[in-house]
Amino acid sequence: MQQTAMAPGTATDSLAARWRTLQEAEPNMRIRQMADKLGVSEMELVRLRGGDALIPLKDNFGDLLKALESVGPVMILSRNNEVVHEVTGTFKDFTSGRSGAMGLAVGEIDIRVFFKHWAYGYRVQEKVRSGLRESLQFFDQYGAAVHKIYRVADTDGEAWERLARSFADQELRPFKPQGARPVPQRVAPEAVNTEVLREGWRELKDVHHFGALLKRAGTDRLTALELLRGEWATELERTDGDVLERLLELLRDNQCPAMFFVGNPGIVQIFTGKVANLRRTGPWMNVLDSGFNLHANTESIRCWWLVRRPSADGIITSVEAFNSDGELVLTVFGERKPGIPESELWREQAATLEALS
Repeated sequence: MQQTAMAPGTATDSLAARWRTLQEAEPNMRIRQMADKLGVSEMELVRLRGGDALIPLKDNFGDLLKALESVGPVMILSRNNEVVHEVTGTFKDFTSGRSGAMGLAVGEIDIRVFFKHWAYGYRVQEKVRSGLRESLQFFDQYGAAVHKIYRVADTDGEAWERLARSFADQELRPFKPQGARPVPQRVAPEAVNTEVLREGWRELKDVHHFGALLKRAGTDRLTALELLRGEWATELERTDGDVLERLLELLRDNQCPAMFFVGNPGIVQIFTGKVANLRRTGPWMNVLDSGFNLHANTESIRCWWLVRRPSADGIITSVEAFNSDGELVLTVFGERKPGIPESELWREQAATLEALS
């Protein structure tokens, strides 16, 4: 594989030196936070690795995800700035549409993929305390991580190696930093067609039609909730603790299964099940279960809403978290399947959370 060597004294050498200094000072800091602190994208740090520690991947990402079924269990990680979502499982029947713009897998690995935001991929090997850690990492055009797939103890090592080699690219494509991804602008309430919003909301038959309704009404998601406050949406406020911490405790104590959605523009990752092992570490509220980890920086979440939407199966209730830019960063539903009403157990937990606000 041909990778261009950087001459001493280049900006890359300077960044590498700054990164080493930061790693020595903050050995437990995640690479995303290091990138923020250094004023670069995460991918710029990943690309500092050399030799076999960084191998570029071909950009036929849909075929790669489909081929992952052969390697057995892996750990997948998707995140945004506020929430990290990790699931261990096996890919089954990953499919993509005719255009190749979208893809999905259901089952242990439950994801919805939007490939226009997948620009670069790499096989990454890094030394950690437990030994050598291997992963496939994917980034958008701004160098922000979209999705990561980690080899685990139960992964078929030979199949993993075959897959990595078959999708390896010969050239490390150039990357020109563009700055951070532009943040979608909020819509002013007076610009929203509230009649279309209210009528369309009352007539919803499927939660998957919600995005189309927002588009017809000319609004973003958070502005819609603010306009429907008291009708279909309640802002959750707690003076004696965090909303997520209380919700997770309710789910754990009442053995209530739920669906946790976390995403970014390139992917939505879902876990369905019960939670058990909860732990707060500073600003981070964590679920640390076998097969599922969730890490949420609750100090960086601006607001929480309890939302009710009509559907052909009855009212569907969700708890939704937004960051300071008004972007959705975490959604929690009760466990359910299409054609089946949501459970009364979930509704009880949602009502209790609402009453505590």
